[in-house]
Amino acid sequence: MKKSGRKTLLCAVAAANLFLFQAGAAEKRSYVIDPSSSGGTDGSAAYAAEKVIVLERDVIRLELDSSTGSFMLYALPERGRAVPLLSSYDSGSASFFALRAGRKEYRLARGTGIKTEARRTPLGAQMAYLIPSVAQVVVDFSFFPSVPNSTRTDMLRVTVYTINLGKTMQAFALKGVFDTVLGENTSAHFSTAARSKINSEMQFMSMADELWIRSGNSKASVQFLLEGTGITRPAAVFLAVKDSLENSSGWIPSVQMEKSFTSVLSYNNSAVGINWNTMYLEPLKTDAAGFFISVAADGEMPAGKKFLSDLENGRAMPGAFSKAAAVTTDSAPPPVPLTPEEAGVQEESAAQAPLVEVTDSQLDPEYIQDLLDHIASLTEESGVSSEELKRLNSELDAILAALEADR
Repeated sequence: MKKSGRKTLLCAVAAANLFLFQAGAAEKRSYVIDPSSSGGTDGSAAYAAEKVIVLERDVIRLELDSSTGSFMLYALPERGRAVPLLSSYDSGSASFFALRAGRKEYRLARGTGIKTEARRTPLGAQMAYLIPSVAQVVVDFSFFPSVPNSTRTDMLRVTVYTINLGKTMQAFALKGVFDTVLGENTSAHFSTAARSKINSEMQFMSMADELWIRSGNSKASVQFLLEGTGITRPAAVFLAVKDSLENSSGWIPSVQMEKSFTSVLSYNNSAVGINWNTMYLEPLKTDAAGFFISVAADGEMPAGKKFLSDLENGRAMPGAFSKAAAVTTDSAPPPVPLTPEEAGVQEESAAQAPLVEVTDSQLDPEYIQDLLDHIASLTEESGVSSEELKRLNSELDAILAALEADR
C-alpha cells in the first residue's frame, strides 16, 4: 500500500485540497498532535479531558458527557430556563454522529468497543471517539459571534475530524443525525432559505438554494448552515421521521417524499440527517468536515444570509484556528518525520507514475471499496507479484485523482 505513486498523489491532494475555515485550515495530516504539548497565545493550548463539560456563552449552552459520548445544545433566554434545541431523551444520545469504515458502520457512542472522551479547549469543547485499530473521530465545537467585532456569542463552528488508525488505506464516510424538537408543535417542523414551511419528509442533494435547515418556535431557534464559504458540502441532507434516520437498513436512509413525520412508533418526531462524501485516507492521515450552527432565543431569528455574506467577503471571523482542534490520540505512534522518499515528493517518482484512464464505473464507491479490499488482502499474502500490486496501486491513484478533480 505504501507505494511512492500513491504517496505522491496524496501529498499533492493534501497541498491542493485544504479544508478551509476562514482563519485557518486543517489539511490531511500524516501526524498527530501531542496532547501534552504546552499551549501558546495563538489558541494552541493543550486540551483538558473531563467527564462532563458544560459551557455557557451568551445565548448558547453546550453539554458533553464522556460517559455516554453524547452532546446537547440549549438556547439561553434573557430570563427563564434554558431551552433544549435537541431532544434530551436518553441523556441526549438521540442525536449522534456515525462513521462508516470500509463496509462496517459505527454509531459513535460509548460502548461496543468505542472509547469516548470529552475535552475542554480554548475555543470550546470536543467529544473524541476512539475505535481501536480503525479510526478516531473528534467532534470539535467552537464558539464565536456571528456579527463582526461583536462579543455576543450566538454561533458554533462544528468540525468533525477523522484519522485512519488502520494499517492500510481505507474509505471513510461520516453522517450526523440531529433530533430537533422546537418545530414539532408549531405550524412548520422545518424551514430553509427557500422554503418557509416543511412538514413532510424531504431529501436534498444540494443545499445551494436552501442554505440551511431551521427548527424553531416562539422561544428559540436553531439553524444548521450547510452551504457557503468554509462549509463542507454534504452529499445529501434528509428531513425524516427520527426512527427512519436512526434505524435505516443502509448508510443512506430511505426517505418517502411528502410523508408525514409520524410513524407507528412516534407522533410528529422529525429529525435532520446529514451525510458527507466518502474520504480515502492512508494510515494516520486526517480529513475533516465542517458546518455552522446558529442559535437564537427570545423570539429572535438566528444568523443566516448576512452571516454567510460576511463569511464570503471575509468580514466574519469564526474564531482563531486552534491546534487543539486537530485530532489527538494515544493509540497512534508518536509523529516521526518522513524522509523525502517515504513522503513521495520526488519529482522524478511523480513523473514516472503511469497514466491510467478512468471510466465512470471505476468511480463507483462499491468498485473502489472492492479495489481497496483486494489490495489490502494481497499485501498480507506472500509471493504476490509486485507488478500486480503496482498495477492496482496505479489504478487506485488514478481513481483518487479523478475524484479530487471532480470536487
